[in-house]
Amino acid sequence: MSGKTNNFSILIPFKSGKKYLLDCLHSVIEQDYPHFNIIILADNTSNIDDALDAVHALQNSKISIQASDLNLDILQNWGRIKDLNKNEYMTILGYDDVLEKTFLSTINDLINHHPKASLYHTHFNYIDSKSAFIKVCQPLPIRLNASTYLDYALNEKIDIMATGYVFKSSDYNALGGIPTHYPNLIYADLQLWLDLTQKSYLAIDPSTQFSFRIHASTTKTSKDTILLDAFIIFLDYLNQLKRASSSLGEVIQANAQKFCESTTKAIAHRLLRTPRDFRKGLSIDLMIEKIAAKSETLGIAYEPLKINSIRLARTIETYPILNDLFLLFKKIYRKPVL
Repeated sequence: MSGKTNNFSILIPFKSGKKYLLDCLHSVIEQDYPHFNIIILADNTSNIDDALDAVHALQNSKISIQASDLNLDILQNWGRIKDLNKNEYMTILGYDDVLEKTFLSTINDLINHHPKASLYHTHFNYIDSKSAFIKVCQPLPIRLNASTYLDYALNEKIDIMATGYVFKSSDYNALGGIPTHYPNLIYADLQLWLDLTQKSYLAIDPSTQFSFRIHASTTKTSKDTILLDAFIIFLDYLNQLKRASSSLGEVIQANAQKFCESTTKAIAHRLLRTPRDFRKGLSIDLMIEKIAAKSETLGIAYEPLKINSIRLARTIETYPILNDLFLLFKKIYRKPVL
């Protein structure tokens, strides 16, 4: 460790999951860099499994709990962050994610090597609910400006996660925090990282410094409508970027069609795997209609029905018996087939 000693705040929005929270906290407490504090953002359901009691039992002076008397969704909880007192640099950590012991010291060195950067990140691993390794993230260069970052995002050459990014608290506050008009974190975090990158650039350390946890979904409620709603809002954001910046506009013009059609394919295939009763009225045709309207506003071509797999998905959905057979088939064979 060399250069300036920077102070960090690690913010952990939390609702429930005592075991994961404690694992996360231990990974932070055991950092080899001592200049940080931990702020847990809890709501009125967070102690249902005595999780907050377990945090108090740690008796660690670095930890504070910012409790709310309300039952908050994830964006409402994140929305409180901008109003809290924080150190010069901050990161928002998923309560179920885990830092390597050298995360903060690595970030501190990265800041000292790139003092003019506006966003900092490292490589990371994916782990499952039992902390078993799944895969590594996609490799990244050591520096990305806003145009290149946007290009990577639209072409899915970067894994966009809410965890692991570090930035100045003052920059976060000046932006008003994470945009809260999205239905959840989907695309809201990407907008935040793009806004922060536009202030200067993103600096990346190539070492693996944290693990992002993936849980198998157990809910029967469709999230397809939420994903589509978030995507529509993000397309409005891209339209704002296109009008505000010629360089970002060029990236959007070159890549937005592929981005829209790729997302259409992803949502169409999710819909096929979702029983009709849980789709909240959403169909592939209705999804295409909504995205087409935003694509026209963006001034880009949008031709999803030229893609064979989308046409096939639409055909399967049109005939209930085919859709039922597809659902039965997917229970047996879980690998992608379209």
